[in-house]
Amino acid sequence: MKLELKKIKYCKWASEETYCYNAVVYVDGKAMISVSNDGKGGGNSEWAIKPFTQQDVDKVNTWCEKNLPKWKGFEGKDYTTDLELWCGEQMSKYIDAKYLKSDFNRDMKSKILFVVDKELKQIKFKKCRRLTDEHFKWFKSKHPNLIALNHMSKDKAFEIYAKHLK
Repeated sequence: MKLELKKIKYCKWASEETYCYNAVVYVDGKAMISVSNDGKGGGNSEWAIKPFTQQDVDKVNTWCEKNLPKWKGFEGKDYTTDLELWCGEQMSKYIDAKYLKSDFNRDMKSKILFVVDKELKQIKFKKCRRLTDEHFKWFKSKHPNLIALNHMSKDKAFEIYAKHLK
């Protein structure tokens, strides 16, 4: 069974305890389940999309519990990954991709980013919206042994950036 979470509508400002969102779960390429969460900490609402029925939703949930990897709780206990947990994981990936990349792109234009002692550091210049060669010359003169993320491939730099923000 192939699951995909699509048609995501995420409401950042209304997300408190959980993600506030609406989305559609596609099963083997077919829109089957409408899911939503009000963002207040409660569980998801899951409805079958016609011609599917609640029995189809239950089958997907059972499949998730039997086939998806267990989820580790804070106390080290394993939990069954049901459809709701899977949707939450997909939302985390969606938000990371959407919002973290936009933050990363903004930071790469206006800040020099680098890692020291396994910690992400940044240098922000006053009234600077876009870095110039002069900024990087200054950085290299002050920190000759450091490599700015700004001078790496975008994929590698994002990998480092994301790793240090999680």
